[in-house]
Amino acid sequence: MPDALLDQLKSRAEITEVVLAYVRGIDRCDEALLRSCFHPDARHKHGGFEGLSSDFCGRAMEICRGVVSTHHQLGPVSIDLRGEIAFTETYFTAHHRFGPTPPAGGRAHEDRFMGGRYIDRFERRDGVWKIAQRTGVNDWLRYEASADGGFWDGPADQRGRRDESDPVYSR
Repeated sequence: MPDALLDQLKSRAEITEVVLAYVRGIDRCDEALLRSCFHPDARHKHGGFEGLSSDFCGRAMEICRGVVSTHHQLGPVSIDLRGEIAFTETYFTAHHRFGPTPPAGGRAHEDRFMGGRYIDRFERRDGVWKIAQRTGVNDWLRYEASADGGFWDGPADQRGRRDESDPVYSR
């Protein structure tokens, strides 16, 4: 396999892993994982926030503490590689359940469903692909009152959690 093709395939895989790490960082409230997705000087425009991605990560963790659960589902990741820069578009759907003490702007016991896209500029620096600029685009939103407990009553070791006690960290 030619070196250029191998590098392109490797780059695509590494970029996709960063996109996946971002949603795991949000859904599991894993601040270190979330921060690892961005270059130190990365810029962010998402959910009413505009500024450094490092500041966005701190804000996201504050919001996580007021949310009972989140779940992101990713769709296609379109990657346009241009040397050491890549432009991506990733479709997502997400659910956020607010509890009795929601974050600012939220309502108690509310479910928020949304669909949108992450529009990213990746840069490979020192051989590592990370996000240099992110714009979150919301294509649709739906808010409604939570109608049930929202959690599966099965065994505790099979229930999702918002921290490192989640089953994904037990490997």
